[in-house]
Amino acid sequence: MIVQEQGDELVLIRQTDHAVLSGFLAREWGNELFQRPEPFESLRLAATEHDNGWREWELLPQVDPKTRLPYSFMSLPTDVHIQLYQRGIERAVKADRYAGLLVSMHASGLYDRARATIPGFSAKYVKSTETELVSGFLQGLKLQQLRLKVDLRGETANREFVQDKLLENNSRRLEALDRLSLYFCMSGTPRDATIENVPVDDQGSEVDWELRPDGPNAVSLGPYPFRREPLQASILTRKVPKRLYVDSLDFQKTLARAPYTALNFTLHAGGTLSAARFAVA
Repeated sequence: MIVQEQGDELVLIRQTDHAVLSGFLAREWGNELFQRPEPFESLRLAATEHDNGWREWELLPQVDPKTRLPYSFMSLPTDVHIQLYQRGIERAVKADRYAGLLVSMHASGLYDRARATIPGFSAKYVKSTETELVSGFLQGLKLQQLRLKVDLRGETANREFVQDKLLENNSRRLEALDRLSLYFCMSGTPRDATIENVPVDDQGSEVDWELRPDGPNAVSLGPYPFRREPLQASILTRKVPKRLYVDSLDFQKTLARAPYTALNFTLHAGGTLSAARFAVA
């Protein structure tokens, strides 16, 4: 769950809805500057399903007994966090092994502060007593990724896409889509932001996306990666009072009475092609 504090209210967005927005943005990727990613459907599925392990938790969200406020996706206890992502990765692997590989790589990155989705902010905080637990989880993911790579390299349709460079590019595209979706989900007010090192193609070219407020509920993005311009999208939110909740059941009952409201926004093309860094052959 993504939690925004706005005055005396909490604005809540489900992790699964945030991921659906990532998948919508993935579907739109590709124009005269940005190469359409391949395998396209696998990347789109990975973007849509990268947080699907939260599905059950979001039905009965929990309150942190220390703060008596709902857990956010960053404050959730580490053991629960790991369980959610293990479940989500297995679901993705069953649907599409290449998508599952990307989701597994994404989960690994959540515990790497050097590759946090939002640098310095969104890497999962790990207590010193949890180091062994996290190390075991990451080692298991590494072995899983190796097995998936071996399997995919045995498939004619996917063999070329499991080359290390191409796989890394698609992983970085997923990261960029995740960050772009979070940009809209984590604040009700557009602000200046940068998303670094976004692949332009599979030959090594990359850009930094620059996001700038561009009117009410509108943002300019440049260099612009999508096939349609402007691009309109929305995400569902709910509001509850910002108060101390007696327990999780108290919060769940309050949340169940809260209506859904659509947060609508528009993306416009902005910036210049000079932001691109092209590989030297």
